[in-house]
Amino acid sequence: MLVLTFQIGPNRLALDIRRVREVVPRVELTRTAGGPSWLAGSFVCRGRVVPVVDMHRLLGAGECPPHLSSRIILVPMGDGLMGLLAAQVADIKEIAAPVGGGHSELGQAVVDDGAVLHLLDLARLLPDGVPLLRAPA
Repeated sequence: MLVLTFQIGPNRLALDIRRVREVVPRVELTRTAGGPSWLAGSFVCRGRVVPVVDMHRLLGAGECPPHLSSRIILVPMGDGLMGLLAAQVADIKEIAAPVGGGHSELGQAVVDDGAVLHLLDLARLLPDGVPLLRAPA
């Protein structure tokens, strides 16, 4: 299975590459008044407004650090896109397909290079009220 890896606090995470539309540099976001704390804001990408979730805040790891490796991962959401703000977004790699067990609130845990890598299940992770993500094509 091909995945995009990134870091949220002390956790190494991965997202199935079939769920990723594009990875873009971190840009200045427009904050949404009255939005939840995990909503970093939004930006315009190719003429569409894209809401951006700060994955660090969502997972209780503070605010996404302003590293050069911080990126916005664009994923399909309903008829549009949603951005996931994360740090150390840099690696696409092949991992063994997960087989049973090893689930946490972050998703299924797999062993990668002798360390734990959590394969994110966005539908489980995102708060209620966020539209379900489209299944990969």
